[in-house]
Amino acid sequence: MDTELSNEETWPNRVADNNTTHALVEEITTSLRLKTSKKYFLKRIHKVTQKSDAVYGNRYSVDLELGLSDTNQTFRLSEHIYDIKAIHHLCFPRGMNWNDKAKVYFVLPVKDQGRWVYHFINELTVASLLTGDTNFHVIVADFESRDIDMAGAFNTSLLRSRHTIVPLQGRFYKTLALNKAVDHIPSIHDLLFLFDLHIDVPIDIMDSVRKNTIEGHLVYAPIVGRLNCGSTYVDHQGYWETEGFGLLSVYKSDWIRFRGMNAEEFKYEWGGEDWDLLDRVINAELEVERIKHPGLYHHYQTKHKAWN
Repeated sequence: MDTELSNEETWPNRVADNNTTHALVEEITTSLRLKTSKKYFLKRIHKVTQKSDAVYGNRYSVDLELGLSDTNQTFRLSEHIYDIKAIHHLCFPRGMNWNDKAKVYFVLPVKDQGRWVYHFINELTVASLLTGDTNFHVIVADFESRDIDMAGAFNTSLLRSRHTIVPLQGRFYKTLALNKAVDHIPSIHDLLFLFDLHIDVPIDIMDSVRKNTIEGHLVYAPIVGRLNCGSTYVDHQGYWETEGFGLLSVYKSDWIRFRGMNAEEFKYEWGGEDWDLLDRVINAELEVERIKHPGLYHHYQTKHKAWN
């Protein structure tokens, strides 16, 4: 790692206190037994994330595997839980109900990046096959790419019915492309995920997007790991791009509320459009969830002669 980088850019997510985590999980399972009269027990802690608030209390995202005594049944408990500091009381935050059946719409702007389109297709296919998750759709905003047969590339058994190509003309215009692509998402209650080429697709990314994006409340901007030149997902040498917000998931209803990308002020130049989008999100009184997502790695590439 580059010694000039900050700790925040090189360190992984902070590890929650082990005693606090296990005490929280024990309190959750005990509460379930008391309120349901069923003998639930903990089989496995898959993940617990903590968002600290020194004034009001902590919000936790828990993902647990529970069993039921005297049966072979297994249940997944995956919820957002709030620990109110003043009274130390666990509760479900109002409105923080995530939709595990939401269709994820990947939104990709493209111009002459055929190699990386195939990379995305391969990565997404593997993720889908390993998880069995087929509840997604890919929308490609394509500026007359000449190095790939876009329709042919997506003509696979998995993606044939799960993609839409939006043809655009002229110079590569990212903000316009994203807005045009989102227009093709059918319902305001669908979940869109602004994605990018040159990025690996972690197998759990769709589950993470659904859980950390809540309509009217929560927007998810996972932190991408930028790989150094020559590095791969195996050694993953690089840094976390903590100041980048290019990848973002949000429900279309919220996208409409903050008016999407600023295509008037950000046209052909690079940089700034993601921070402008963040301002729009915050002004719409939406909370932004940030997690360094393992496996979400951006491969190094030169911008020379790329896009335009």
